[in-house]
Amino acid sequence: MVFIKTGCKRSFGFEQVFDARLKTDRHSQFLLQCPGPGYLREVFRPCFFWGEAIVWQRMALELFRQAEARLSRRALRHNLSLIRSRLKESTGLHRARTEIMAVVKADAYGHSIREFLPELLKNGIRSICVASVEEGVLARRLNSKVEILVLGGSFRWPASLIHCLKENRLSLAVSDIASLRSLLRVKEIPIHLKLDTGMNRLGVKEDEWGLALELVRQSNRSLEGFMTHYASAQGSSFQRQVSRFEAALRAFIEAGLCPKKIHSENSAALFSRERLKKGLLSEKANLCRPGLSIYGYLSPPYERFEPGLRPVLSLVARLGLKKRLKKGEAVSYEGLYRAPYDHDIFVFPIGYADGIAKSYAPLLRPRILRAEGRKEKEALRLCGAICMDMIVLRDPAQQQRRVEWVEFWGSDRSNLVSKKLVSPYELNLRIASRIPRLWVN
Repeated sequence: MVFIKTGCKRSFGFEQVFDARLKTDRHSQFLLQCPGPGYLREVFRPCFFWGEAIVWQRMALELFRQAEARLSRRALRHNLSLIRSRLKESTGLHRARTEIMAVVKADAYGHSIREFLPELLKNGIRSICVASVEEGVLARRLNSKVEILVLGGSFRWPASLIHCLKENRLSLAVSDIASLRSLLRVKEIPIHLKLDTGMNRLGVKEDEWGLALELVRQSNRSLEGFMTHYASAQGSSFQRQVSRFEAALRAFIEAGLCPKKIHSENSAALFSRERLKKGLLSEKANLCRPGLSIYGYLSPPYERFEPGLRPVLSLVARLGLKKRLKKGEAVSYEGLYRAPYDHDIFVFPIGYADGIAKSYAPLLRPRILRAEGRKEKEALRLCGAICMDMIVLRDPAQQQRRVEWVEFWGSDRSNLVSKKLVSPYELNLRIASRIPRLWVN
């Protein structure tokens, strides 16, 4: 291990040390110490190599900021159980053979793929979706056996990228004819052909489906997968997309090109009342792609069908400082809050740099945490502005309650989401990487 000590306020310049050491030992570890207030020790080690680039994995040895994103194993198991139950009920058919392909793009929707992937595997998940090749490479480094489908992220195929896909055993969703022509020649890369049935984003357009079929036939290859993505999971729009996808699937099957994996259902399609009707798709589909529902949410307008999903992530912080405020004293920048009477205030080391946006202020209702995760019914209230690294709260009940940890959102349905102040997709994606994700129970 190489030990490097440096001052906090000057440029480190330790890249040269890394490069020199790695020429002799690619598995070297580096301990970096930055002395001074709030110093942080980190071990740097090469996580993986991609061409000439080194991607560094940082492992914090000491965490001084008392704010966490707590992940609930119990909630994850509950949500996966609901999804599996829904699969069996969705068409009136027993679909036990339909497996879950978990969507873990964007760092598992802000929950940390490093933390989330091992738990998914423990709960019987054998395949995942990511958004880009880079995310796929990271997922492969975390697990050598899981099946990984790259949904997008690249539309050009240089030799280096092809090599990366083969080396990391990544499957690829192909969305256009030009890419299909190129990638059918590379037999080591499993292809999921994506059809545009009405989303008008990614996917081969309907007037090119015949050409796609002919290209696959001429290549003497079988498709690994056949897929689409629904723009809506309700009303006539949904049924039109299903009908188009079934027609394309029937054409491929009749041509002797039946794909191994057929999937179209996302979280909205799984939990909407517009269920798949009995037909070719309900009989042949053997994968579904839930994303948001795994993490405990449904997007509008499907949240009204809420089946009892539980948010997996809770954002919490520990009290930093308790102070007594006198009547008439103002708090924080511009004195937006002025005390109407003497009362206590509580300062927490978390702010908008951590994902609690200033726009959340009107509906932010942090609740005091007690033993075993219980929460006080009466929420705390914001005092003044949400700052970059600090939030000041007060107890409107003035009950002299003991305050140590508070939950900003999580185990209960977030007031911010229910009042549509923020999308459930964005709520946890906005949480900064400096907030550690930790499993509980």
